[in-house]
Amino acid sequence: MASSSLPFTRGGRVVAATGGLFLLDSFLPWHRLCVGVLNAKVCRVDQGWDTSFSTLAAIVVLALVAEVIAVQLAGLRLPDPGRWTWGQIRIGVSAAANALVLLQLLAGDGNLHRAYGSFLGLLLTAGLTYGSYLRSNESTAITLPR
Repeated sequence: MASSSLPFTRGGRVVAATGGLFLLDSFLPWHRLCVGVLNAKVCRVDQGWDTSFSTLAAIVVLALVAEVIAVQLAGLRLPDPGRWTWGQIRIGVSAAANALVLLQLLAGDGNLHRAYGSFLGLLLTAGLTYGSYLRSNESTAITLPR
């Protein structure tokens, strides 16, 4: 399928891809602690949904992905937000998701060590913010294929 036939703009594709990957990442280990007992290894693992900041970030990312699908795929027209543009709001919301993941990374989860999911989440929310930036510079008129 050629990219020109997709209803998403470049920024919309970045937001949808990084947001979707972040939501998958939220089910990976974000914090873990393994203890060796004799020849066995016992681990406690927390996912992104098990801690407060990362849970809030996942909800925010879910809203951003739903918005890009509603606007660019379904063709929903959003009302004028007033003082700010939708581009500014999207950048601010995605930056908030990035800040929440960074806070979770810095705060940790008690005695558990940070795992690869939290670092991957930070990269993905940075990509989400970049996608929101791209969307802020794109035309608001999207022609849907018939």
